[in-house]
Formats: sequence, structure tokens, C-alpha cells
Amino acid sequence: MDTTDLKKVSRPTLAREIATRTTDPNFFSGLAYLPNPDPILRKLGRTQEVYDGIAADAHVLGELRSVRSALLGFEWRLESGGDSPADARALELCEQVMERRPAPGLRWPDTIWSMTDAVFRGHAVHEVVWQRQDRFLVPAAIIDRPQRRFVFSTENKLRLLTRQHPVDGEELGPYKWLLTRHMASHDNPYGVALFSSCFWPYTFKHSGYRFFVKFCEKYGLPWAVGKYPPGTPQSEQNAIADALAQMIEDAVAAFPDSGAVELIEARHAGEPVQERLINLCNREMSKALTSQTLATEIQGEGSRAASETHRSREVAVNESDRSLIADTMNELLSWVTELNIPGAQPPTFEFYEEAEAREEWVTVLEKARRFVAVPKWFAHERLQIPQPTQEEIAKGDLLPGFGEQSPGPMFSKAVCPQCGGAHDHAAPSPLPDLVTLEAALDGIDEGELQEQIEPVINPILEFVREVGPEAAMTRMAEVYDHMDTSRLEDLVSRVLFVSMVWGRINGRDT
Repeated sequence: MDTTDLKKVSRPTLAREIATRTTDPNFFSGLAYLPNPDPILRKLGRTQEVYDGIAADAHVLGELRSVRSALLGFEWRLESGGDSPADARALELCEQVMERRPAPGLRWPDTIWSMTDAVFRGHAVHEVVWQRQDRFLVPAAIIDRPQRRFVFSTENKLRLLTRQHPVDGEELGPYKWLLTRHMASHDNPYGVALFSSCFWPYTFKHSGYRFFVKFCEKYGLPWAVGKYPPGTPQSEQNAIADALAQMIEDAVAAFPDSGAVELIEARHAGEPVQERLINLCNREMSKALTSQTLATEIQGEGSRAASETHRSREVAVNESDRSLIADTMNELLSWVTELNIPGAQPPTFEFYEEAEAREEWVTVLEKARRFVAVPKWFAHERLQIPQPTQEEIAKGDLLPGFGEQSPGPMFSKAVCPQCGGAHDHAAPSPLPDLVTLEAALDGIDEGELQEQIEPVINPILEFVREVGPEAAMTRMAEVYDHMDTSRLEDLVSRVLFVSMVWGRINGRDT
């Protein structure tokens, strides 16, 4: 596009929204609010209370506890938004806010988990109640509110359903409502609810339970068959049937001497179809909630590669959930900063793992040292290991590193009481493994090695000079099988073994 075409484009056209719902031919413009497009809720004509039953399922609850432990297993901290004094004051104020309880009777893990409810129900809303503390305006309570109390307008703005406005809701002001949404879009501002994907597996599973219980009642117990001779009156037949029914309950029955009772066990091969249905539904719900099934539903033998793949997917999903919570907390911190310290950069909220160093970072750092120089501060930060202080270094109060020894007492050169020679005792003594390797090398006589090599190599060199390389290669293939190289092979094997071990030891320090 040249400058002439650019001038033809009007600025109002560029700055105005065109593809809105007011111009959408598939949208009924008479609506004052946008209904939740969740396919399950629309077909059932119900609100999100249908998800309460899904959350109470034993399998789903176990998955929720797994997600909760993965989320709350991380520590959290605030990072300053900048280096100015105003940024430092904002960080200090936000840290004081986070040191208090989010609401009476609640802890921050409770509030963080209630924000995670957005992943399972599409969205979560928290009301912030402010109060004046000295000269600052800070949150006094952060309370989670049920999703049924909120709708979105046709402009995708959150609205509160009240008694005065029970259908389209009331418009909400700023600095009051924290909104957390999962996979929200323009067509679906309510977010995607994972419980919606669990509805049909949950329904079929509990229907399968009903038939599975009937199956167990019918075929789990042996059939008691009573035999009576021909001509037995109907009254006695009924008495035998009643005795058999009582026998199933009490395992005691009385029969005439002429009668007989036989117990027949029901036999079936493989897993009952009802049980397969239940297991299938559990796996489908696991995939929806955690994106993996191997940790909870192991069917047969699982490979290590498959378990690592499932674990990596679960870790990625957990990181995505933590990012949603961090975004919501960052919005709260930005409100606190804007209302109290205008112009300052708000701090940021982040999760980190402090309980133990992450094993993958150990592998990354070990491999990265082969190509680039890694700063020590970066390694200490990633491994969550503090750097030693000067006092700790001076006292020697440190664990020795890999392949190192703790420094011993410093002595000047003196006569060794064992060998009578002068040694520098400040230098650390060689490692026992290296002493063993040096002894192995000393056991190889260089003269003997030369003596074994010359009779093999010299004739070959002379033969090459006489007939040329091509003829020599053909002749060497014929003569090689008759050469006695056992002693030479033994010596070369010893040299190669010592070189390999020496290289591995020295490779650790490179």
C-alpha cells in the first residue's frame, strides 16, 4: 500500500469495531445479556449446580486433590516491578497485604484454590472489600462468589444478578471484582468448564454402576438348584423354592430326604462389560481434568516412556493453571499500587518451587557447561541453593563439591615422617582412585610394549614399501589370521581401560 492508498483509509474506520454482535446476523439483538454457551448447561436448561454432583464423584474428587496438591505444593513470592523508590514502596505495601488473611477464617491457599475453580467451571469471581488503614486503602477481604450470580453483557462485560435486575444484571464498577477465566473467547466470555466435558462420562458411569450392581447380585453368588422327584405336589415344590431363597440369605435350609440341592457358579471370561464402561468413563474424566490417565488408571503394563510422557503433560497443565492464578493476583497488586502509590510499577506475583531443587535444572546446567560459561548466581537461583557467605567460606563450613576434598590444615614444608622427604602438605593428597590408576599404569612396561609392537609393525612397513599399498592390503588380509598378537592385545586393552577411566574422572571437572 502506497501513501496515496493510505490516505484514503479513514481514521474512524480503523478505530471503530465492526464485527461486533450488533452486526452479527446469527445473534438476536434483543438480548440484554449473553447466555452461557456451555453445551451441557444449555441442553439441560440448568445452571452450574449440575457440576456440584460431578465434583462429588470419588474419581473426580481424587483428581481434584491431585491438582490441588500440585498447585499448592509451590511457594509464592512478590517480585519488584522496578528499581525506583516508589516501586520499592509498592512492593513493601503489597507484601504487607499478602501477610494478612484474605478474609476472616480463610488462608491464601484457600483463596488461590477457589480461583482455580475457574478451570473446572469456566470462570471464578472474587469480590474485594476495601478498608482504610492509616493513609493506605488496602483489601480487607477477598471473597469468592458463586458463578450463578454473574452474567456477561453483549459487550462481554461482567454483570451482577440482583433482586432488582434478576435477568440482565447490574453493571459493575472498577477495583471491585477479580475475574479468573479459563480459555475464554469472544463467543464464550464465560470460559470453558472442564466439568462440562465430564458430564456424559459421569452420567454413563453412574448408570453403569446400577447395572453392575445388578450383575454382581445376579452372577456374583452361585445358583442354588433344588431337585425333586416327579410327582411332587406343588405345595412341596413351593416349600423347596422358599428354602432355597432362605439359603441364599442364611446359608441354612432343610429339605426332604428325597430331594437334592446343587450349587452352580456363574462363569464368565474377561472383564464384565459394565466394569469396562466404568473404567472407560473414569479415564475420560481423567483426561479432561489432568490431561493424563496413567497415574490413576493403569491398564495392564505401562512403559517408562509412556509414564514420563503422561507426567510431562500433567506438569504442563499445572503450570498453565498457575499462570491463571498469577494473572489474577497481579491484577489485585496493580489495584493496590494504583490506589496508593500512583506512578509506581506494581510488583508481580509468581510461583516457585523451594522445597527441593528441580532435577531437570541439574541436568540442564551440567550439559550447558560443555558449551557456555554459566554464572554461579544463575545456578544458585535455579537450584534454590543460597550462595555461601564470606564467613562460611573462611570457617570452611561448606560441603565439599563433587570430586573435591575439604581443605585440611595448612602446614609448611617439612620432613615427612614416613619417607623422609620434603613435601608440601598444603596440597591435597591424590584421590584413592587416581592412586590405583597410577599403579596400573606403572605396571605396564614401556620396553615390553615396544618389544611386542615392533615385530608386528616393522614387517608390514617394509612390505608396503616393496609392493605398494594395494597389494599390501590384500597380502595383510591373508597373513593376519596367522599372527600371534595375544600379548599385544592384552597390553593395549590395559592401556585403553586406564585411559577411559582417567578420562571419565577428569571429565567431571570440565
